[in-house]
Amino acid sequence: MSRICDVCGKGSMTGNKVSKSYNHTRRTWKPNLLKVKTEVGGTTATINVCTRCLRSGFVTKKINVTPANVPAASN
Repeated sequence: MSRICDVCGKGSMTGNKVSKSYNHTRRTWKPNLLKVKTEVGGTTATINVCTRCLRSGFVTKKINVTPANVPAASN
C-alpha cells in the first residue's frame, strides 16, 4: 500500500528527531490514511484518503445499509 493520499497527494515526510542532549537522528511522519469506498465516475472504488480530506468533505463515503425487517410497534 502506497503511503500517498489519492485526493491531495499528501505523503510521508522526513525530518530529525532531536533528543534532550540535542542529538539528531532521522525519522519519518506518515499520513493518517484510510481505505474508503466511494463512487468515482459512477462506479464503486476503494481509494486511500487522508483523514483531513475525508473531514473536509472532498470525498463522500459510500455506505451500504440494509434495512432491518422489524415490524413497527403499535400502541
